[in-house]
Amino acid sequence: HYLLILILAVPVYAKDIDDQFAVFGVGAENCATYLVVRDRGGQAERWYHDWLAGYLSAVNTAAASTYDIRGGKSMADILSWLEGYCAVNPNMNFTNAVADMATVLFEERENLAPGKKGGWNKFVSPSDVPAPNPTGKKTVQP
Repeated sequence: HYLLILILAVPVYAKDIDDQFAVFGVGAENCATYLVVRDRGGQAERWYHDWLAGYLSAVNTAAASTYDIRGGKSMADILSWLEGYCAVNPNMNFTNAVADMATVLFEERENLAPGKKGGWNKFVSPSDVPAPNPTGKKTVQP
């Protein structure tokens, strides 16, 4: 029972039977290339930022109980972490560096959108509870 709980507590990334997956765009480059591009700035750096934003958005969509994988960290924090990680792992594929970061972030992710409650505490006051609809038809609120 404990092993199952441990497995479900970390994000799962889909791969084929040989533990491989296709990578597109700048995610296929290595960390050393990212660091060079980052130092130069400009449009190429923005490609990495856009790719990273798409990756994080995909994690938010695919990971269970995840609203924002960043967990309150800013994109500046994320980019700083990646800079340090890539400096230590220059030959690592950029996608794998970002995946490792997502694994680190997973424990502190935001589970619900700001201002929302979930589960039994979903409704803040009695006026928040939807009225029963005995007909089963959808109603439009004014």
